[in-house]
Amino acid sequence: MRKSIFALSVTALLSSSLFASDYVVSDPRELLPGEDIKNFSLADLNGDGVNELVFVTVSGQLKYSQLIGLGRGLINEEQFESLKGKRFRMNVSLEGDTYYNTTLVTNHQREISILRSGRYRACAANVRFDNNRVLAKYGDNIRYEFTYISDDFIAGKMMCHNNGIEQTEEIRFTALLE
Repeated sequence: MRKSIFALSVTALLSSSLFASDYVVSDPRELLPGEDIKNFSLADLNGDGVNELVFVTVSGQLKYSQLIGLGRGLINEEQFESLKGKRFRMNVSLEGDTYYNTTLVTNHQREISILRSGRYRACAANVRFDNNRVLAKYGDNIRYEFTYISDDFIAGKMMCHNNGIEQTEEIRFTALLE
């Protein structure tokens, strides 16, 4: 009996060592340097589809920090340059579009547009950068605002009443690289 218990213990020890060798654990990194966190949660504070880390410090202060796990999450001219000529599938369908999820397109002339029914360009507007946001507007009928950009993900809001698209109310969206 003792031999079988010993053999079983040795077998369990060896198998757990082999199982653990399949994983590589990196060195822990400090998420928020200088913060003494008591509680935390994830919440989409600005409605752009990207969660922020909301936390309470030991002293009782309520703070938040944008997560950058999706990519750099920076919104500037350099980051936008990497998006030129790419298509993004939105998580929403715009009024007037026959596609289930509308396609957002960026071209090489710093212009954003929608592909209506996957083929016809609509809602085109030129991009400008303002206070960590990408903005594009054409008259009163076309408006975009991106609040988060990474290599393969965009979050923001838009409205468009142009060339068959009838999205007259502002709609929030996220979009993934096709």
